[in-house]
Amino acid sequence: MEIDNQNINNKHNNINKRNIENNINNINNINNNNNNNNNINNTNNINNINNNNNNNNNNNNNNNNNNNNNISMKNKNNNNNNNNDNKNNNNNNKSFGLYSLEQPAPLPLWLLVIVFGISISVIVFLFLNFPSLSPQHKQLIRLPKNFKDVKLLSDILSQYTDDNYFIVITTFGVIYTFLQAFSIPGSVFLSFLSGGLFGLKVGFPLVCFVATLGATFSYLISYYIGRNLVRKLFPDKLKLFSDSLSQKRDNLLNYIVFLRITPFLPNWFINLASPLLDVPIHTFAIGTLIGIMPATFLAVKAGIQIQNIQNPSDIFDLKSILTMAALALLSILPTLIQKKLKVN
Repeated sequence: MEIDNQNINNKHNNINKRNIENNINNINNINNNNNNNNNINNTNNINNINNNNNNNNNNNNNNNNNNNNNISMKNKNNNNNNNNDNKNNNNNNKSFGLYSLEQPAPLPLWLLVIVFGISISVIVFLFLNFPSLSPQHKQLIRLPKNFKDVKLLSDILSQYTDDNYFIVITTFGVIYTFLQAFSIPGSVFLSFLSGGLFGLKVGFPLVCFVATLGATFSYLISYYIGRNLVRKLFPDKLKLFSDSLSQKRDNLLNYIVFLRITPFLPNWFINLASPLLDVPIHTFAIGTLIGIMPATFLAVKAGIQIQNIQNPSDIFDLKSILTMAALALLSILPTLIQKKLKVN
């Protein structure tokens, strides 16, 4: 009996041990599972945190990129606005270019005296080489101031022109250029004289050439030497001319031609003011050449019959005036058309 009891106790003990071991194993398994779950959760949490951080970084990068793009666009817009402002300022400066800071300082006025003296010396040299005139004719040689003087000079010089053609035509051209360059009145009567001395075929192109050359010299003298003097003497006229030019800047050549044909501004003032208002010299010269052609043609043609002319109305009759008006309208027509297109 005792042996059976012991066996039973041993069995119970074994069972208890097994149960305890099983419980321990279960507990370990549970702990392992919990640890695994915790590890998985921790890993998932870490991944989630990393993903969130990555998303935040991406969002920050996108925001930074957007901000950079916005800043770049703002900078571009600011630069464009600055460029437009600069262009507008440049256009404003060009509209009244006599105050432009880019222009060099004018040369001293005493250089103008030297240039004038050299020009007079050239004329004196030509007169010294002029054909010998009778004492009576020498007393009558002077710059023409009216039609009577033109007739008298035409009668006298025509007696010497055939035998001394080169010196006569050279002297005529130099004097005409001199008068234009220094804005001295009298060149218009030389235009009539050219018809009586040289005829239409030579007189017309000759006057067109020397008049344009003299006007260009006047332009250069004004720009390099006389800028400050012109500004001081004609401030109001310069302002009006500047305002007019600023509206016609796109068709400047046509406008210069128009001014030369019409009597709205005197030619000497156009010569002096144009370089101060940024009119390019080639535009000035071409516009001058084209613009003076109609009046020059009429003057030279009238000079051929100078003896029959008593007053200006014999030259500029109604037909001539209407022709000049039509030419003036034609020269300004592109400007009018462009202005109308802009309005529409």
